[in-house]
Parts: sequence; C-alpha cells; structure tokens
Amino acid sequence: MSAREPSVQPQYPSPAPPPSAALAVVSLVAGLVIVALQVAVQLVLPLIYSTTGGSADLVTLLNVVHLVQGVLVAMCAIVAVATGLIVLVRRGPGRARAGAGVALGGAALATLVATLLQSALLSAF
Repeated sequence: MSAREPSVQPQYPSPAPPPSAALAVVSLVAGLVIVALQVAVQLVLPLIYSTTGGSADLVTLLNVVHLVQGVLVAMCAIVAVATGLIVLVRRGPGRARAGAGVALGGAALATLVATLLQSALLSAF
C-alpha cells in the first residue's frame, strides 16, 4: 500500500436495539387501571347513597355511574388483553407483566359479559 491510498475499514452492521417491554407495561397498567376504577366506584357508591337520600334521582345517577364505569373498564380490558396477547405471542420481554395484564383484562371482560347476561335475564322475566 502506498502512502496515498486510504485504508479501508470494514463496515459492520450496528447491533439491533434490545427489545422493549413497553407493550407488556401497557397491558399491566391497563389491568391495574381496571382494578382502580372498580375500587373507586365501590368507594363512591356509599357517598352517592348518602347524598341523594333515596330519591328518584338515585336510580338515574347510579345508572350513569355504572354506564361510565362499564365503558371505561371495557376499553381498558380490551387494551390490556390485546397488548398482552401481542407480547405473549411474540414471546417478547415482559411476559409476566403481559400475563398479569391479560388475566386482569380477561377477568374484567368476563365480568362485563356476565353482568350483561344477568341484566338481559332479569329484564326477560
């Protein structure tokens, strides 16, 4: 090699970034939000009963509270199950967190379905 020729450095590909456990964390957090919503509603119900004094507004207020709770729980449960299953199928990092999120979300979805079936049966009879 002469002094004028530049030396050629071999090019190596950069290492891939480590896989992220973000979806597993999302699944777990969504599952924990479900639990927090359920606990919050159970803590607020006595307050609702005591402030309304058994009036006709009580039924309307309880229906609104339960409707909002049901919608929020359903959305969080779908997020928890979907993101958790993605992590579990891909066998990515954070499988334990994803499994916990799937379990919490699945239990919430099962409870919502059971509640809807109960309401349908009670209105039929």
